[in-house]
Amino acid sequence: MEQGDLAEVLRLYDELVTETRKEVGCINYELLQRTDNPCELVLAEEWESQEHLDAHTHTEHFVRLVEALDKLETAAPAQIFTKVL
Repeated sequence: MEQGDLAEVLRLYDELVTETRKEVGCINYELLQRTDNPCELVLAEEWESQEHLDAHTHTEHFVRLVEALDKLETAAPAQIFTKVL
């Protein structure tokens, strides 16, 4: 993303994080910012099940906010991990 878009991107993520944390099945949902590059952001999510995650991606706030974020930032491919310990 462009440095000039950072404030708007953070505003959109603030709404996304706030609304997502209210969802059934959301264990953890955090936006992390790289300390040496404030324009590099990562979402760390933990869900009770794949079904909860799938439902999340169809919520009104997710669809609306991701559409707006896609116009402002270049996203790296999603990486999905499973807790082992």
